[in-house]
Amino acid sequence: MIENIQNIYVRDTETRLNPKPHIVYKVEVNAAVRTWSVWKRYSEFDELNDKLIRLFPSNPPPFEMPAKHYFQSTLGNPVLVEERRRGLEDYLRGILFHKDDRYRETDEWRDFLAIPTGRLLDAASMYTSETWLDEYNEVQAKAKEIRSLLNKRETHIAHNEVQLSHNYNLQAKKNLTLLGTRVTQLETGLKGLAEGSGKDGKIMSAGELRRRQDMLTEIKEEKDTLTKLVLATRTDISKAATPASSMDRAALFKQPVRPSMNKGIVGNVFGNSRATMPAETEQTRGLDNEGLINLQKQTMEDQDSHVEQFSAILSRHKHIGLAIGQELDYQNQLLNELDGDLDRTADKLRFTTRKMNSIK
Repeated sequence: MIENIQNIYVRDTETRLNPKPHIVYKVEVNAAVRTWSVWKRYSEFDELNDKLIRLFPSNPPPFEMPAKHYFQSTLGNPVLVEERRRGLEDYLRGILFHKDDRYRETDEWRDFLAIPTGRLLDAASMYTSETWLDEYNEVQAKAKEIRSLLNKRETHIAHNEVQLSHNYNLQAKKNLTLLGTRVTQLETGLKGLAEGSGKDGKIMSAGELRRRQDMLTEIKEEKDTLTKLVLATRTDISKAATPASSMDRAALFKQPVRPSMNKGIVGNVFGNSRATMPAETEQTRGLDNEGLINLQKQTMEDQDSHVEQFSAILSRHKHIGLAIGQELDYQNQLLNELDGDLDRTADKLRFTTRKMNSIK
């Protein structure tokens, strides 16, 4: 299913030196449940415009491209760069929000914005070597954003502000789901670049591939760490930090009542009670002190083994729960996209109905 694009921004610019100095513009695409960015040169915008004009010679795009500066260079001229940035943003948003969707239905439009069309988001063929690095930087920024949200959550937990901490935790979970999807895209895209099936068709060198694999491993480890932090609760910490009550301390340090050497009744300041020795069992009968100690050690080892097995079961349930959560998030994404498609279809039907009524 094609992403339902809700908005487009061109907010940032950057000067790059290879293959020669030039300006690139960051196109931020906001879909129903995720956001991604692509960096484009002015010449790529101009190429898109030419393609759309060739496809629809009688219906050019609704907004004109910002004019070329033949006698002035945008390099080192922030005024011209800002003027062009605003013009390029208006150009893309004009196409996006125009009532005629013929431009948005073209492959040229989808390719320019790197709009994914499948569950794996066609990542194997959507990246060039340069755009892969751009996406990696965006993923790193997203990971830092999640960590910031978790820090805010902990601050509000410390102040017993339950609602605010819950809100930050929900935001972190949502961003973490998107982070996992984008990390998977990066991994698939890197395989495509290694095999030469990327967007530029070039095969990545072995040294560069190893470097990027290390980068990918680092971001995957960061994602795993963030997952643990998002799922962590303060329940155990709070329990550990709570001091024991006086009754608990008394129960902990209370000395057992020993039988008198004379005979069975032991005096007690609160009354008399009969003390009894621990009952003998089949396991302990016939064991000396060393045998009892060995039996106790064996019993503790068995208990530890049971605890480890229980921990492994809990870990499996946790992973199953995470997988179910990710699947639910994906299904929610599909439902949101379907809802957007239905809204657009309803708008088209209303427009067509009005046209039909005007013809009558």
